[in-house]
Amino acid sequence: MYARRAVTRARHAPGLLAALVGVAFVLWNLDAPLIEDGLFWWVPKALRLTETGPSLVIDVLPEAARPGFTLPPQWEGGLPDYAHPPLWYMYLAIFLLLPVKTHVAVHLAALPIAVLFGTGMAALLRRLGGPQAAWAAAAFVLIPPVAAQLLRPDTDLPLMALTPWALVFILDRRDGMFALVAGVATACKEPGILLAAPAVIACLVDRRKGWGWLAPPLVLAGWAGLHYAATGWGLASSERLPDSFLGWLSDLGTVAWIVLGEQGRWLVIPAAIWGLTKAPRRRGLLIVLAHVVVQIGFFGTLNFLGGLDRLDAHTHVRYLIPGMLGALALAVALFPLNAVAVAILGVIFLHRPSPHGPESSLYGLDVARAVRDAEIPADAWVGSYAWTQLTRPYAGVVDTPRDDLRVYRFGTDPAEIDGPIVEVCEGEPLGRLQELQLDEVARFEVHHAWVRVLERR
Repeated sequence: MYARRAVTRARHAPGLLAALVGVAFVLWNLDAPLIEDGLFWWVPKALRLTETGPSLVIDVLPEAARPGFTLPPQWEGGLPDYAHPPLWYMYLAIFLLLPVKTHVAVHLAALPIAVLFGTGMAALLRRLGGPQAAWAAAAFVLIPPVAAQLLRPDTDLPLMALTPWALVFILDRRDGMFALVAGVATACKEPGILLAAPAVIACLVDRRKGWGWLAPPLVLAGWAGLHYAATGWGLASSERLPDSFLGWLSDLGTVAWIVLGEQGRWLVIPAAIWGLTKAPRRRGLLIVLAHVVVQIGFFGTLNFLGGLDRLDAHTHVRYLIPGMLGALALAVALFPLNAVAVAILGVIFLHRPSPHGPESSLYGLDVARAVRDAEIPADAWVGSYAWTQLTRPYAGVVDTPRDDLRVYRFGTDPAEIDGPIVEVCEGEPLGRLQELQLDEVARFEVHHAWVRVLERR
């Protein structure tokens, strides 16, 4: 009996360690400001839900999705996204009822997600590479896009945490549990439907008739029907499609590089290929490889990489995290020492900027911290991100909303500018304001991020 308990504790120890690392990381960054989609959409909708109850989903959102509807005050700083299912911000609303500052409550909501992610990665790695590989799960928390996502209340956060568990239940041939997990993932965000692909591949490999793969498409079809009945149109569409065959190859290459090569991830590939010759668990490797190929192919084709035509790169790296996790899980399973490289690369790139935008690391969060630390003068002109953070106390940047700021946009006429200009290293570009002769009068930095206060000569 005691031997059995010891084996059980040893079996769960890697997952417990990874969960503790994830929880500790979130708690350490509990004061991180809210940024981007969480700031504009998910937290405001969760706040509104705490005020109105379920009637927000049943009555308000369908009406608000139609043109001409007056937006709630929380959404004046950015348009809410109505096409995605409501499950995620309904979950956030539970934590926003806590008697703590709003941005702190939002990060507390990430704690169960961190536990799910850590234990799920350990379970997946154990099935792919054995007990030794399972210990690498703690290093996965340090992958820069993963660490950044743990502090971003986007719909991709639950998708990131549930993906490892979905793959685990596929490998274990547990159709019921897969259906539950993949169904919830799809109810949080539509790309959860892609989890059906490795489930189908598993059925083909095992030469059996499984039914769990039906759950994601059925959940998505159900939400699509409800959304169409309420609003008159379907689900969220691709932000940008390739305009030619060469464009598609370029997009596919960009996605593949972000997943497999960006931030030094290419370094683990040679060792993984060498380890392939000794791999004893080929069934699991094939199924997870199918998951990676589908993720890269989908996002490289439909290209949910919004913003590539903008001057400020804002690639949605968070969309690619499920495929990235699968690829790195394969690399570690094939060569467990790759976990050391994953951890080291994570530390090196954790705060560094990326050409693919702020979602690649904690850089975007450091930008928000720099905005919080900056001494921004009255009547200053600021970009839309900074303006929202400085006028919405729930963002964790100010306690009292500023009402003495003005907003510039990409096409703002330089002749309108009659005060200081605040430039943020990531966010809305200066646009035509670059035509002005400007001098830097103050600068505030957090790691590699910076905020500058500029004045006309």
